[in-house]
Amino acid sequence: MPFNKSIGTNLSRIKIINQFSIREVIYRFGPISRLDIAERLGLTLPTVTTNISSMLANGIIKEVGKSSKDDGCKTLGRKTMLIDISEDSRYFIGVEIRQGFRRVVLTNLRGTVLSCLSDDAFFRDYEDAVNNASLLVKQMIKSNAADFSPISAIGICLPGLVDSENGELKIQPNYKWFDKDVVLDFSKLLGMDIPIYLENNAIARAYGLSIFDSKQLKKADTLAYMFVSAGIACPMLNNVRLHFGNIVGEGEVGHMIMNPDGPECGCGNHGCLEAYSSENAIRKKYEASLKNEDQDRSLPSIKDIIEKQMQGDKVADDVIDEAIFYLGLSIANIDNFVHPECVAIECKLFDNDENRKALLDVIHSNLYRETFSDYRFIFIKSDDYSGARGAAAIAVKHTLELYIRG
Repeated sequence: MPFNKSIGTNLSRIKIINQFSIREVIYRFGPISRLDIAERLGLTLPTVTTNISSMLANGIIKEVGKSSKDDGCKTLGRKTMLIDISEDSRYFIGVEIRQGFRRVVLTNLRGTVLSCLSDDAFFRDYEDAVNNASLLVKQMIKSNAADFSPISAIGICLPGLVDSENGELKIQPNYKWFDKDVVLDFSKLLGMDIPIYLENNAIARAYGLSIFDSKQLKKADTLAYMFVSAGIACPMLNNVRLHFGNIVGEGEVGHMIMNPDGPECGCGNHGCLEAYSSENAIRKKYEASLKNEDQDRSLPSIKDIIEKQMQGDKVADDVIDEAIFYLGLSIANIDNFVHPECVAIECKLFDNDENRKALLDVIHSNLYRETFSDYRFIFIKSDDYSGARGAAAIAVKHTLELYIRG
């Protein structure tokens, strides 16, 4: 039962919230002493000790090593056991579903990828894409059954407007997918009694960073995650210094109007950020520039265009420069509006260091505040499995939220 649902008495609710908060702190800062946990959360040492006892019995945490720091015990010189997450006590599957590909990963509690599968077939129809993903998950479970304990939960992510509470995709306009009960459909196809959770693919990536790779946040408490792919999104999390974070905005910035007289976007408006800076926009503009050349040339991938840019291709350079300009302008606008303590940027363009410098120059030129700190802007190396790993993080988050009945 998630801790934020209706669960009866206030005392029961407080106990559940305390347990989840303790698990978060152990996950974030373990190995850690009971006293340190109590001090970070403002709880009494007996409260922490009682909750830890039930979690130790459940196996989701473990005692590791010893610390000479006084944990409140009066016994002179006593060394206390430290507490940490038992990373191999639970296993999770993360799935990213797109029309053009499916990615599946198997992870432990710490997000270590233990196995991965993919399929790059194009499926226009929702049913075909989801069925393909379910077959990959079945294959993943079957091939790893001998090495890992049963799967605790499955996380699924996909682009579009997602109702995560009800496990539904409300709308994915680019795919023409509407009102899909993803969790129910996937559960039926899978035919296994495993909890399944759903989230938007950009939000999943933000949680993947917050939960699995929190050291990259450099003690920030607010995070904006700019994800650029076929579309563009920038979800925001707060409360990530001590906890996993809470979504405060889904960040559909791809349809931020950058120029009302600009090119038409797939949504029907003109001058959207996606029409300038998405991978699809870059590829289409580069293709259009070749219209007077060899008509048999296939549409290059975004990696092809970046490679051509690095080789000195002026057309590629011009198209990418324009994309970087509008992307930098949008990030500066976001920063001017909410000033997150960390802005993470995942985009294939910025695997190139020169493009990173160009983006930071645009951001710097358009910030309202005079104080500009490059350290707040971090670049996430593009990874084919970052979405699936983020989906696994969603499954981990929900599992750690569950009330463990001692």
